[in-house]
Amino acid sequence: MAGILWIIILMLIIAVIIISVSIIVYNKHLDKVTKGEVHDTHSSIPEPRSTASVIYKIVLMIIVILSYLGISTANGIIGSLQSRIGELDAEVNGLQFEVQNLRSQLEDEARLVRNFEYILSEPENGLVDVEFNLWLKEFTADTSVTLSIAEKNVELVNDGNGKYSGKVTLGLFEDCSVPAVCIKNGELIENETVDFPEELFWDYMPTPMFTCSFEGKDILGRGTKYTGEYSIDVTFPEKIETVTITYISNGEELKTMDITEGVLNGETFTIEQELGFEDDLAFRTEIVTKDGYRFEELRLMIFPEKEYPVGTDYERIYDSNGNIVYEYLY
Repeated sequence: MAGILWIIILMLIIAVIIISVSIIVYNKHLDKVTKGEVHDTHSSIPEPRSTASVIYKIVLMIIVILSYLGISTANGIIGSLQSRIGELDAEVNGLQFEVQNLRSQLEDEARLVRNFEYILSEPENGLVDVEFNLWLKEFTADTSVTLSIAEKNVELVNDGNGKYSGKVTLGLFEDCSVPAVCIKNGELIENETVDFPEELFWDYMPTPMFTCSFEGKDILGRGTKYTGEYSIDVTFPEKIETVTITYISNGEELKTMDITEGVLNGETFTIEQELGFEDDLAFRTEIVTKDGYRFEELRLMIFPEKEYPVGTDYERIYDSNGNIVYEYLY
């Protein structure tokens, strides 16, 4: 581009020189005609105006050609650079993935815990017995291991060959997040985290999973018409006593239905059209379990805003006495 710019500047300088020379030559010719030295009226010397017009057109044409060539070259260069940038992005992503893998490998190699597993019993009166098994990479006869979970410290028994085991009773709704293992080798103490569910009830409580196909259309003078269908998959269907669903629009409950049989049979449900929907549609699903717990979930299915409104959805679990034992607000 810089080379083309210098060519254009050089052409303009040459054009100025040619026009200036033309003016000088033409003025001398006029002087000779005035003095009578030249008598022909049709001079072979063009007027400066004609010369300037021709040169202007030639220069303009050359500038257009050079600009086209420059733009084509620039587009080619830009396309090549974009392609190279895409390749570099792919290489960078690959390197980041490799670095992450190396980091994970280094962290795993630096850990003393080689393997960790747990076994959950069936809950009884809201309590679960948990058995732990843990294997260390390095250990001595004096190595002791303590597992801290849900504000409980569990001393693991040395079973030999680097294996340590223990047992603890946890509540279904206790906070079990970030359990840690404390490993003592004499004066050397190492603390490491292990994988464990944050709440145990998810491994036992039936919860709904919706598959939906909805469409809302504003009808002039008649609000919003919703069409579509949905199905509900549930975990642990054998533990379900009843399933009900409530249509809610603009905070008003429109209809509540018992859909237990349909859910257990995997049926697809169609939205009823004559319920007087407003500008949104929410489902409140309630699942009552055979052991007396009630899972309640509110989900906004259709909404007029461009972004999903925060603070409308929730999950709650009630015990058999109606007390909230778990709550999560979205």
